[in-house]
Amino acid sequence: MAHCAQSPSFILHQVTCQLATGDTLFGPLNLSLERSRCGLVGRNGVGKTRLSVNAAWLDQHLTQLDLSLSVMAHLRAGETLLEEGALRTRLAQLQLGADKVNLPLATLSGGERLKAALACVLWRRASTQLLLLDEPTNHLDLASVQAIEAALAGFPGAMIVASHDEAFLQGLRLTHSLTWQESGWVFTTL
Repeated sequence: MAHCAQSPSFILHQVTCQLATGDTLFGPLNLSLERSRCGLVGRNGVGKTRLSVNAAWLDQHLTQLDLSLSVMAHLRAGETLLEEGALRTRLAQLQLGADKVNLPLATLSGGERLKAALACVLWRRASTQLLLLDEPTNHLDLASVQAIEAALAGFPGAMIVASHDEAFLQGLRLTHSLTWQESGWVFTTL
């Protein structure tokens, strides 16, 4: 395992991901990230989504959201430190305007729900050290992808992003890549 001058944000030590069938997807994996941005790259079914840990996690289906609540209600429940005006400005930068922020999430599009979930993770009181994103650009238009990329640019912690969107991954200024090849997972410093 690499030793860090700073205290790492996230450490995996001897982690193996194995299916119920006994087949090993990857491992053992040793990984130490300090404010790194790592992309998980590989074809469908190789285990990108299975690499999950107890951290700020946005899955493809946004299961952490209560669709009966608004994004503002979610943010208040997360005890955001931002004042209402600053919060509304940041939500507008994510293309969630005043006409959307108090509506139940069930009435919003999938892309708008993703932006709401991202806002809840980025601007909650509890500091997020590691952000895991699973295919965050699926089904989004270019303007939405760019808005999410801009919001993530200021994220101070470590980030692991599973995505097929090469342009989006390049825009995040990744420091590492974990790529599936026929010989297995390959970890690369970029």
